[in-house]
Amino acid sequence: MGFSQAQKAESRQRVLDVAARQIREHGLEALGVADCMRSAGLTHGAFYGHFSSREALIRAALEQALTKGQTRLRSRTADAAEHAKTPLEAIADAYLNPTHADNPGTGCALCALAGDTVHATADVKALYTTYLRQLAEHLTQAAAGGRESENQAVGLGVVATIVGAITLARAVDDRELALSILTAAHALVMTQDGAARRTD
Repeated sequence: MGFSQAQKAESRQRVLDVAARQIREHGLEALGVADCMRSAGLTHGAFYGHFSSREALIRAALEQALTKGQTRLRSRTADAAEHAKTPLEAIADAYLNPTHADNPGTGCALCALAGDTVHATADVKALYTTYLRQLAEHLTQAAAGGRESENQAVGLGVVATIVGAITLARAVDDRELALSILTAAHALVMTQDGAARRTD
């Protein structure tokens, strides 16, 4: 008896969930098809029923990881007022904390894959670049209190700060230094809260 389309879609989603987590935890090049399929509860032979190649899996997993990150970010921004925070403060709190730094597999793919993408294929770089631009635009608006702003430098600066801080906090072997990096980056980001409004 063959699989239904719904079963096939569910299996594909399981593979994507596993692959998205694995690339954020271990990098793009470390993703192995056999291990990924086994972790998703499927056989290696079932792979080509879902993806044409390992590269296609990487692209799809990266796209999923980036999209989920974008959804979480928009949710944090939308809920900021409920927690008596500005949109930029809610984003800074979500990104620049030890829980995010300690859990790359469920965190922002921009942070997890900054180093890997340097050596990635053109289409993977294009996906990364598109999401980075979208994040910078969102952060520009967050810094402007949700208003439209032409001051894109603020958003790009905040992206560079948060991605750099998480990357460094994960790289060092000194917990206190890692926490200091996150705290310092958070303070720096918060100096931009309202900056776009002041310069418009």
